[in-house]
Amino acid sequence: MIPFLVEANNFLYRFPDNVIIKNSPGGDMKLIEYCRGDYIYRNYYIGYRKVNGTILVLKNKKPLWILTYEGGVSDLDTSDESVRKIYKFVWQNLARSTVVQAIRGPSEFHNDKMTYRNRFYGTIHKFNGTETVTQDGILLIYTLIYSGSDVLF
Repeated sequence: MIPFLVEANNFLYRFPDNVIIKNSPGGDMKLIEYCRGDYIYRNYYIGYRKVNGTILVLKNKKPLWILTYEGGVSDLDTSDESVRKIYKFVWQNLARSTVVQAIRGPSEFHNDKMTYRNRFYGTIHKFNGTETVTQDGILLIYTLIYSGSDVLF
C-alpha cells in the first residue's frame, strides 16, 4: 500500500495542472482519483481557501487506509493567484513523497520566499500531523491539520 500511495502522490501532484478534478458521485464534493491494478486513491474535498477532505486508498474496491484533513490559507482575503501559488507549493512537496515519508511528503521544503513544514506523529497505520507554509521565514500563510489510520473492519 505504501508504494502505491507514494506513486499516487508523485503522479497527481508533480504536474497539478494536468490533474483532472471531477465532481464526486453526489456532486457535493470534488474528486481527484488515481488507479493502478487493484489499488485506487481517492481524494474527496470541498472548499478552496479553506478545505476539508478525505483521502481513501482502496484495494479490490475495499477501503484500506484513510486520511482526513482541514485547513487552508491563513488570510481569507488572499488573492486567487496567491492561493494557487500556495497550493502549488504544497503540492510540490506532496510530489516528493517517498516510502519513508509517504504521508504529505518530506518534513521541510523551501523556495525563495516560502517554507513548507510537515510535523508528523505516529506511523502510517495511525497518525496525525500539521503542515504549515510561511512566507519570508515568519509570516504564516497556510496551515493544514490531518489525521488517519488503517481502515479495519
